[in-house]
Amino acid sequence: MAFKDEHAPSIPVKVLLSASILTGILLSAALTSGYSDFKFNLFNYEHITGNTYRQIMILSCCLIYFFRFTICIFIFLKRKISWLEGSLVSILYFMMFYIFGVSAGRHAEPIGLNDFLGVFLFLLGSYINTYADYQRFVWKREPNNKGRLYTKGLFKYSMHINYFGDSICYIGLAMITLELVCLFISIAIIINFIVLQIPMLDKYLSKKYAGEFEEYAKRTKKFIPFIY
Repeated sequence: MAFKDEHAPSIPVKVLLSASILTGILLSAALTSGYSDFKFNLFNYEHITGNTYRQIMILSCCLIYFFRFTICIFIFLKRKISWLEGSLVSILYFMMFYIFGVSAGRHAEPIGLNDFLGVFLFLLGSYINTYADYQRFVWKREPNNKGRLYTKGLFKYSMHINYFGDSICYIGLAMITLELVCLFISIAIIINFIVLQIPMLDKYLSKKYAGEFEEYAKRTKKFIPFIY
């Protein structure tokens, strides 16, 4: 992603991003739940059967993510999103949630401790990410805070606590799917955060906030609270 001081609603691009997630979720649900069987016959799809409770579990978690993501980009996110960035990210989001949904829906194993732990991590990560962004959003709306770096709330424990929350969230989703490929996808996203996204954002913030950012970086962990 490009981090620039360009603020724009970018409504069409944001709609594309949200729609890509919802499409991936609903398509995977259609392929695993068995509704509208004529679709499978029409397109010669093989009907995937699995544990209904796991299908409901992954569908519920993915829909929670969709609503959370939509609220965040339409309300909290103010920067401009280019069509190139939006298109690439939309493709990745569609593929990710389609793979997660189908992977979880195809397993017939009964619900177990692993699934409940996955849901817990998903909800915990979702809370951390959304609440951190909400705290910053409220703080930024105060006129006295204009042009200042936000270092309070959950961000005092980690410079990129929102990325950390999303990382926990993705690991939780992968656990529900019972598929290693989904775990690898989640790990790849986390590596992307650490190797690409965070350095790019740090470079942007150091230019924008100069000494204020340097002081913040000295006293605050970069990614994992109390550890790294």
